[in-house]
Amino acid sequence: MGRLDELSASFKVRRAWLAFAVVVFIAVIVIPAVFVVTKVFTDWDLVQGILDDPSSMAVIEGAVWNSFSIAFIVTMIDIVVGLPMAWIMVRRDFKGKRWLDTLLDMPLAFPTAVLGISVVMFWGAPEGVTIPGLGLDLSPYMMLILLHIIFTYPYMVRSLSGILEQIDINYETAAMTLGASKWTAVRTITLPLFRAGLATGFILCFARSLSETGGTYIALTMMGVQSSFFTGPTFISWLKSDVGSTDSPEVMGSMILISVIMIILALILLVVVKWIIARFRIPFNKVWPELGRKVSRGPLPKVKDILTLAFLVIVVLLPSFYIFMYLTEPSPSIDYGTLMSSIGTSFLVAGVAVAVDIVLGVPLSLYIARNRNGKLAGILDGLVNVPLIIPTTALGFSLALFWGSFGAGDSMALLLVILGHISFTYPLVVRNLIGAIEEVNPECEEVAMTLGAKPFQAFRRILMPIIKSSVMAGAILAFTRSLGETGATLSISSSVNTVPIYITRLVESGDYTEAAMCSIILIAVCFVLMMAVRALTHRRQGRDA
Repeated sequence: MGRLDELSASFKVRRAWLAFAVVVFIAVIVIPAVFVVTKVFTDWDLVQGILDDPSSMAVIEGAVWNSFSIAFIVTMIDIVVGLPMAWIMVRRDFKGKRWLDTLLDMPLAFPTAVLGISVVMFWGAPEGVTIPGLGLDLSPYMMLILLHIIFTYPYMVRSLSGILEQIDINYETAAMTLGASKWTAVRTITLPLFRAGLATGFILCFARSLSETGGTYIALTMMGVQSSFFTGPTFISWLKSDVGSTDSPEVMGSMILISVIMIILALILLVVVKWIIARFRIPFNKVWPELGRKVSRGPLPKVKDILTLAFLVIVVLLPSFYIFMYLTEPSPSIDYGTLMSSIGTSFLVAGVAVAVDIVLGVPLSLYIARNRNGKLAGILDGLVNVPLIIPTTALGFSLALFWGSFGAGDSMALLLVILGHISFTYPLVVRNLIGAIEEVNPECEEVAMTLGAKPFQAFRRILMPIIKSSVMAGAILAFTRSLGETGATLSISSSVNTVPIYITRLVESGDYTEAAMCSIILIAVCFVLMMAVRALTHRRQGRDA
């Protein structure tokens, strides 16, 4: 540490480290993520062939429409039901609140391949366990909406809860002492302050739904429509795994075209949403006293809370945990060697990706947070969102094309998968770090340096202890996101057998019971890991205290 402390005293060394982080970010994360767009110009003949084929274009247009419409509907539902849940978690005190807070995050720890199996089982599958009387004949479209709500809902609740915690409740109290009803105080004072949280929640939920592949593909497979009903990511996966080699002009042209369409539309949507959120105004100043009193009193507030909790239990939690019903089935023969090997591969990929995210994300986050008014910081801040909004299947395909142009082939498949996972997990770590660093007064480090501390010493002893909870939160979020990813991995290489890929292949072969049992084992492993991380964190916090 002493050598690093001395090196950090040099302005040139600090600039070189920042320059290295920026170059790696742009060259390894941003450019490969959008490289597929250049293929429209270099391989125009392939794209033209698909554009001239009405049947192919009909499938692509339908897949893109399904992806964006499902993501939009799911996000709107998340806003409507997520806001009252965030209110309950922040403004209500009740017994069991800590357990409910933990349950809210559980779907994030489940790989989406696991959720795909569990959700279809719960709502009624062609095969597998079903609840008597609830075996519903749901369309694929409705089934995917129910599935996507589960892993986007926690993002919305957490985004809105974070904003609500920062809003002083005394503003509402002051309004009510002046005669305003609680509903009027909330509507005219608190809700207008939710704009930032809504923007963050909308982008996170929409991007997460738009990128989803593993659980979606498994759900469609269990319903027997994986080759007739597509979303953008599942169409790319279907082309990659079922149709044949990407050397085929038709396959390559279709993959390029749908990837480019989804990337461009996603980036346009990001800009439009930010513009709308920044300028959108609702006439909050209008007051309806009689309506406000009716809504604020009587049974309506309790009914709202009951419906909110019922939605959480019935639509989110029960379908997530229903896969454990397979424990009542006869135990299948499980290939534990292959399963443990795939879990090991997944943990290796996720662990390396998170380590790189933190090492390269810290200097970039520091620069963006400490230079908010700078042009370069603003550009970098915008570029961080690019891999987040791009569907991971399209991102993985783009990355495979980029590194393939340098001669990287199957011999480097594992490395390419790790690079792909770094691309879509990096923004999760950086976003957490930027928010945490902005809350810390830079004068704390400046005072330490005036007393003789080197820059790295000030960071290590002053800033890092303050933001380490955000570092840990970003690392856990990135790790679980990597652990559950299917689409990007499959788009990059079909030879790297991560655990979501292994479970997906079991479902494709009809081994639902074995896939469910492997999923339960994975959940148990993840639970033990998460408990160990929490115990280690608490132990270190106690030692530091």
